[in-house]
Amino acid sequence: MPGARTHDLITVVTGVAIAPLTYTTNLALGISPELALRQTAIVVGAHLLSGIMFSPDLDLDSAIDNRWGVFYWLWRPYMWIVPHRSRLLSHGLVIPPLLRLLYFYWMIVGLLIGSAWVLGRVGIVLPNFHLVVSDAVLGTIMRHPRDTWSFLIGFITGSAAHSVADWLVTGGKHYLRRLGFEVRYNDAQHDQWRGYRRRARY
Repeated sequence: MPGARTHDLITVVTGVAIAPLTYTTNLALGISPELALRQTAIVVGAHLLSGIMFSPDLDLDSAIDNRWGVFYWLWRPYMWIVPHRSRLLSHGLVIPPLLRLLYFYWMIVGLLIGSAWVLGRVGIVLPNFHLVVSDAVLGTIMRHPRDTWSFLIGFITGSAAHSVADWLVTGGKHYLRRLGFEVRYNDAQHDQWRGYRRRARY
């Protein structure tokens, strides 16, 4: 598999590539240039966010979850539950990125509810922040459906760029081996993992 830095480069390059395609497609749909530019920025931004921070490799202890800093633990349950390189749950084209987005949303809501409950046990009453977050998310979706669709499309393409690169490398290795070529590349550490404590020293 390509390493984490290679995947980042693929994400950036594909993000740049889809920008003019997204812009011209929006213009062809009769959208004004200003709105087309806005939708393009949303798609590209979501593409980069998905490929770099919400990578399919969050299904294993990797350099990717280290990017979340002290919040790396948010992805531990996801890592334990989702099989690595699962076509259905982690490295597929559509369902996996949406699953990660929903997982992150529910983790944030659960964290807010849990924090309010714990602090409530010691007499500290917090506002219903989980309702504020939920209302904000649902309100944004309802008020800005076009922006929402643009974000989801970009989020899906960002993840797909990673998955397709993995499939091409795996398929290419198998094909070369069938032709009799020896492939020495070892992808066991393809994400260039460094533990969070080790990383923190740099």
